[in-house]
Amino acid sequence: MSTKTRRIQKPFLSTINKILSIRNKISLALRFDDSRSLVRILPLSKQPQPVTNSLAVAHTAIPHCKYTIDLRALKGKELQRAVQKLVTTLFPELVATHTFNLTRVSGAMTNAVYFVNVGSYRMLLRIYGIGCEQILDRDKELSWLSRLSQLSIGPRLLGTFGNGRFEEYLESTTLTRDDLRDPHTSAQIASRLYQLHSIVDTFPPSDNETLEVWQHIDKWYNSLESEIFPILNMDPGWAKEIEQKLNLAELHKDIESCKRILNQLSTPTVFAHNDTQYGNILRTNETNELVVIDFEYAGYNPRGYDIANHFCEWMYNYHGDEPAKMHLEDYPTVEEQMRFLTAYDQQHAVELLEEVELWKMACHLFWGLWGLVQASQSEIEFDYFGYAMQRFDMFKQELAKNIL
Repeated sequence: MSTKTRRIQKPFLSTINKILSIRNKISLALRFDDSRSLVRILPLSKQPQPVTNSLAVAHTAIPHCKYTIDLRALKGKELQRAVQKLVTTLFPELVATHTFNLTRVSGAMTNAVYFVNVGSYRMLLRIYGIGCEQILDRDKELSWLSRLSQLSIGPRLLGTFGNGRFEEYLESTTLTRDDLRDPHTSAQIASRLYQLHSIVDTFPPSDNETLEVWQHIDKWYNSLESEIFPILNMDPGWAKEIEQKLNLAELHKDIESCKRILNQLSTPTVFAHNDTQYGNILRTNETNELVVIDFEYAGYNPRGYDIANHFCEWMYNYHGDEPAKMHLEDYPTVEEQMRFLTAYDQQHAVELLEEVELWKMACHLFWGLWGLVQASQSEIEFDYFGYAMQRFDMFKQELAKNIL
């Protein structure tokens, strides 16, 4: 690490010898794992073709209309008719005589996601969540999707409308939370993340680029007092917890302390996905390779942040009985982290472990603020407030460990 890097804490140093031993074992195992080599040389996305290629158009030819879909007003058959009308407007080649079916996809926390079947052709429909403009920069997202399409990464963008878009459907299986812990799959994810991070060489950031994590944290914090808290405080239970746990002046001080610690790190800025939870990783049926999807939060961030965020996602089961609950016992062990980091970059695995350990607190802060914004406006059934409180608790714990 550079001399700018913050000194490692003594408790952390005590694990280094163990880590080095683990790394040597993992390195030897990976050397004889031919499947890992295949992941390295596969193209970034050798996507299987859909039933018909008629909609696989270049970004410059993507159809658009201003039509919007109000999920609060449209339900059941009314919603299906509205989507069918939208499909007919954007894709007239899909004639109305074909059978039409709309199926909701579970597990999405920002948008409402559906499979749209028109005859034998299937597309993915994303209807943006209410108030998403506070969460996401859609222009930036579409700009990244355009650049990624130049590199044949991820599903193709097929069409856009007032509050959503259609994407290519990939014949694939979504990973499960248990897949993240599988050694072979974990190494594949690491290799795929390394390839995504390398996109920064093709599309480098500007000299004055602000890290994505700080852009969002500053924006969301600044909206708390004027926009978010007035809504959340209408719930007596939430109001009491906010008063006890989220003093704005103290939170601002903690955010600045977090920035001060992390800005001392000399860590590469990469093109980061920033949301590699298991639901955003597919395994294609044809090639068995992994494809990362949903680039809503993508942008320039430190590599340690993106990897730390992935490790934090090991703690969640978004399809369980309590999808918002954090399971601390499921955070990857040091050995599991080293296996992942060795597959990502064997030469710098120990260095990366320190980066990840420090950037973890920024991940908790980011998603804690995100949860508050979502709790104030989202129509999706998810305990955003409880989720946010758990992330803030962890942020404070991690910050306390790293205060100089």
